[in-house]
Amino acid sequence: MSRTTRTRNLLGSAAVVALAGAGIGLAAAPASAADVSTWDALANCESGGNWAIDTGNGYSGGLQFSPSTWAANGGTGSAANASKGEQIAVAERVLASQGWGAWPSCSAQLGLSGTTGAAPAPAPAPAPAPAAAPEAAPAPATQSSTGSTSEAPVAATPAAPVAPAVPEIAAVESSGETYTVEAGDSLDLISADLDIEGGWTRLAGANLDTVTDPDVITVGQVLELPVAP
Repeated sequence: MSRTTRTRNLLGSAAVVALAGAGIGLAAAPASAADVSTWDALANCESGGNWAIDTGNGYSGGLQFSPSTWAANGGTGSAANASKGEQIAVAERVLASQGWGAWPSCSAQLGLSGTTGAAPAPAPAPAPAPAAAPEAAPAPATQSSTGSTSEAPVAATPAAPVAPAVPEIAAVESSGETYTVEAGDSLDLISADLDIEGGWTRLAGANLDTVTDPDVITVGQVLELPVAP
């Protein structure tokens, strides 16, 4: 019961005495009582679960009864000296007449309302959905020369470049004339400048002994010129 808003007296001690003198017994706890676990939870909030607490602040017992409320609902002596079962029996009568609002702060924290039963059980949390497998990115679409769109084909591993075939160079007879290689020369340029019929292959054929690679000649190298075919 909240220490600031508790009901101090339901019937008054004089009324209790009058009822007892008339031979009228106090009512038992209602059949629709809250379960013990609910009262334990309320006691944990009200008094830290200490059913024998009495700090002298005007409230005692696990559910913090005021003396007038305790007596008006069938309690005898001090709530702090009563058993847990006795305290719960008196609390059931308070609950039946006042509802959970007799303990406003803690009942609100526990989600208790009305005059009977325990707080509704919280709904179970939904299980997390399994993570979806990542989708493969679609292949980009390509547009043909006719304007139609199609899926891009899977790229194949590029083949290694094929070196151009080198023409077979046959030996050619030398004319006895020579040419000295200058900077920037190549067999192709020399054969074009000198109008060698058959081109650079005949020039290379006349120099098989000194030109092992047609792409490699050096400045100052002396080349034999081939005879005319």
